[in-house]
Amino acid sequence: MKNILVQIILIVLSILVSNNILSQNIYFYAQINDNSLIPTKKSTTSVRSITFKSKNSKMNTMLLKYKPKVFKQAFPTAKTPLLRKVFYIECDDKRFEEELKSEFGNKIPLVEDLCKPELLSYTPNDYNPCQTNLDLIKTKDAYNYYKNLPKVPVALTDTYFETHEDLLYLDIWGNNSYVGSSHGTHVAGLIGAITDNNTGIASVGYDTKLVGSSNWGSDNEVLLLAQAGYRVINCSWKNACSYSSIQNLLYQEIKNDWNAVVVFAAGNKSCGGGGEYCYPASYPANISVTSVTHGNNPDWHEQTPGDPNSAYQHNDAVDICAPGYNLYTTDLMGSAGTSSGNYSSGWGTSYSAPQVAGVVGVIFTINPCLTADEAVNILLNSTDNSLYGKPENAPYIGLLGKGRLDIEAAVKAAVESATLYLENQTISNNQNYNANYAIKINNVTIQNNANIILKTRKEVDINSAFEVKLGSSLMVDVDINNTIDCQ
Repeated sequence: MKNILVQIILIVLSILVSNNILSQNIYFYAQINDNSLIPTKKSTTSVRSITFKSKNSKMNTMLLKYKPKVFKQAFPTAKTPLLRKVFYIECDDKRFEEELKSEFGNKIPLVEDLCKPELLSYTPNDYNPCQTNLDLIKTKDAYNYYKNLPKVPVALTDTYFETHEDLLYLDIWGNNSYVGSSHGTHVAGLIGAITDNNTGIASVGYDTKLVGSSNWGSDNEVLLLAQAGYRVINCSWKNACSYSSIQNLLYQEIKNDWNAVVVFAAGNKSCGGGGEYCYPASYPANISVTSVTHGNNPDWHEQTPGDPNSAYQHNDAVDICAPGYNLYTTDLMGSAGTSSGNYSSGWGTSYSAPQVAGVVGVIFTINPCLTADEAVNILLNSTDNSLYGKPENAPYIGLLGKGRLDIEAAVKAAVESATLYLENQTISNNQNYNANYAIKINNVTIQNNANIILKTRKEVDINSAFEVKLGSSLMVDVDINNTIDCQ
């Protein structure tokens, strides 16, 4: 009798576990090559009775059986033809995804898993007003190069964004939903809290304009922001734990066709452990950012040396690291925030990524004519790789990217890319010389009635070995608001 009872219990448990697995929310992409399989949403007044119908009887049978919640074109504005055939599907039954794979062959050649989007931060309730992260990445030494320049805006997809005393340059893209979540406000402050205003905190962006979308976790939202012209997009979230050729192709288009740099949090021991790949961070087109310590013991990957559980993501897809433990930033105003004030501290790669995104914005601010690839090269080639010499990081050699963010080095490299050198020349014809940051002249003679115009945004540096002959002229136009044509 006991054996029979045990068997019955095991059968019931098996059914419950099986049903629980099948009833979980499933998110995936599917490439549909046959238009007859594409369903349309039937009008309904009830969310619970959402129905879809296609022109294919087999597909209709599956739609009625599995009742997907969402079935829509994933990237309707994409340039890449394959991406326009991709559909985003949400369902509470894994078998729908499996049958789409097995039943339609080349008509649906790609079906690729996503997971429920996850924000990559953890925010405790303790308060820490010390911004030693900015000291570590050498922000103070970099400000003078760009603080007065018109800033290239940085976009971010996240949760709700607070109307905050230190985020006056934050604009909202679309609806500002998820009221009550402080994550978006935390991230925004690290990129662009207004600096030198006797209020709150400083930021890497100084007074960078921010554009916030609360539609976090959406690959298509990133595409739309890039298509709208935003050159830098921060994403402190993940939405997949496995490689998707569809996602990979999408982010290649965003970088190569729309010339945008997308910065992702690498993960917080996500997707099964610290060494695993999280997506979209781990695609080659994106910048994957993990965390190191700052303060008294800087540049450790593990917050507690010898404890791997105190570290976040580390793998060969990581590009760069930045401070990510105990970061002081903007919060929901008043008692609604994580702390009982307008600012609080947070942990996670969610907090590392926006510092990097802010620096990419600064690179474009100094030289708006850079391509996405050129800006990324400046960012990564300017890192401080001395962290690999620390014994505490011995287990992570090659897994923390090129090194730790160094904004001073990145800014100086950007300035160099935007500086024109006129040296050891005799100029006899009318010429216009333009540069986004500076023009430096050494041993130059202007003659034969030549008229020379120097146009830049920051400075013209002329040394003593310079001569304008009688009848020639030199006009210097230095204005931070000058627009320099990119050629």
